[in-house]
Amino acid sequence: MPLRAAETPQAPAGTARIVCLDGLRGVAACAVVAFHFFYAFTPALFADKARTGFTLFDTPLAVLWNGHFAVAVFFVLSGFVLATSAPKSVREAPLMIGLRYLRLGLPALASSILAWAWLTSFPDAAREVQALTGSPWFRWTYQPPIPPLSQAIWEGAVGVFVDGTTRFNNPLWTMQAEFIGSILVYGGYAVLRGRARPVAMALGLVAFPLLGLFYLAAFCGGALVYELRHRLRDHLRLGLGLALAGLVLGATFPGRAPGEDLASQFAAFLGRDGSRQAGAILLLVAVLITPPLRRFFETAPLQRLGELSFPIYLVHVPLIVAPASAIFADLAPLTAPALAALFVGTCLATLALGQLFLIAVERPVLVGLKAIRTRARARLAAP
Repeated sequence: MPLRAAETPQAPAGTARIVCLDGLRGVAACAVVAFHFFYAFTPALFADKARTGFTLFDTPLAVLWNGHFAVAVFFVLSGFVLATSAPKSVREAPLMIGLRYLRLGLPALASSILAWAWLTSFPDAAREVQALTGSPWFRWTYQPPIPPLSQAIWEGAVGVFVDGTTRFNNPLWTMQAEFIGSILVYGGYAVLRGRARPVAMALGLVAFPLLGLFYLAAFCGGALVYELRHRLRDHLRLGLGLALAGLVLGATFPGRAPGEDLASQFAAFLGRDGSRQAGAILLLVAVLITPPLRRFFETAPLQRLGELSFPIYLVHVPLIVAPASAIFADLAPLTAPALAALFVGTCLATLALGQLFLIAVERPVLVGLKAIRTRARARLAAP
């Protein structure tokens, strides 16, 4: 039974799903799609690494296309959710970590095969658009000759977890980060109990940025919010303030040039590593304690996006670098209305392909892993 909004912060561990977070994840997935589309076809918007003038990129509205911040939100949400499903004992930890690998690896494998199919169907599209726009984003996509299917299988199932990158479907770089974060949370929770857990997560939140491991700090931050959830209480003004602070810190697009005064130096810090993870944590807290925000993210359209969030994340880049790029190259130069139409068409195609991926891959994987987890836990519990 889904948890209702008013009960969200006080929900005991493992009793219900906090559905508003699904909506937040869906919105973040859409921001990643927008970021990759416009970075591919209008790279000049992202080329200025030392902005001096004031633009929409310097406002919280950049949350709509700031893929960097969206990924930080993903990692914070993962830390929170992993804490809810942490192993109940040290014996169970290897099982949970293995299942987590399959949870990430099987969809990643399917998306890598899908990307290979699109790239081989439109082998020159990405190269042609890169020549037209000069977008550096296409450096992370294979150009002809496209490697064989066997390499796509290897990179999707194993390579992304070992190397942290693949040029078949470049968003899969986050799979390594997700798996390492899973080992951190599951391993830590397997050996720690009670108050030691939030203390360890707080220490990680401070220590990992000092080591440059900001993504692990995001996992620790999400788990820490989970550990402190019983202390959260609804507070409209505080929640809205935290949401605004989180967006200013994290959603502001990075790249503003620092000046000599303190204000401009602070502005240059916004949206960078450290700031964006802190902003994502503040946004998570804000959603949990602000009833209007919870209700917004619990609406049916955003819940639908939440269900499709992982498929959207996995299928959108193959669509951009293959059929969308082929259309762009054939019609170039595109007017602003034509580019907007291509964006809408790409989004609709992403939703349609995401739905197919949900039915054919995502749901069967979840059902199968749930069955394995249930049986394995029963065996571990047996004397």
